[in-house]
Amino acid sequence: MTLYSHRLSRRSSGKVSQNTQQMITFLLGEEWFALPIDTIQKVVQLGKMYGDPQRKGVSLTHYQGEELLVIDVARRIFDIEMLSSSQNTEQTRFLLIIHNKNNEIIGLPIDSPPSILRVSESAFIPLPNIYLTQGNIHCISSILIQVNEQNSFFLLDIPQLMSVTSNPLPATHSC
Repeated sequence: MTLYSHRLSRRSSGKVSQNTQQMITFLLGEEWFALPIDTIQKVVQLGKMYGDPQRKGVSLTHYQGEELLVIDVARRIFDIEMLSSSQNTEQTRFLLIIHNKNNEIIGLPIDSPPSILRVSESAFIPLPNIYLTQGNIHCISSILIQVNEQNSFFLLDIPQLMSVTSNPLPATHSC
């Protein structure tokens, strides 16, 4: 029995253990985005949204018998309306229900089904400061996730997205 344990420890001693994190990934437009899985409370099919007659990207929907604030994440990220009602209504849309450290929740509508990705800590790469200040994508943290030769994922900044809920910004904002 001791020999068996010794053999197992020799096999595992050659492997380098890397910390990994599970991320929820989704496509918006032509770019991939990611959120840590622990910020996601639930993913549900998006129901009817209402209460945004001027199309500012902040609306409401029903969730578990209550009103849930919905932030058009594409509008906040790109400053354009991508998830419009003029799109094919046959398409199934999803709602990422996220929460912050204060357990406030909001919904983020997305058009494609999200997927789970396990990412090692070494896959997080800082973005250049000039891109963060001058780039065309808002509400992202200073990290870009690269996984092997696959797509790169922008990591969304939850505090920036959530700060929008307390003080909605005009269309010319920059998170």
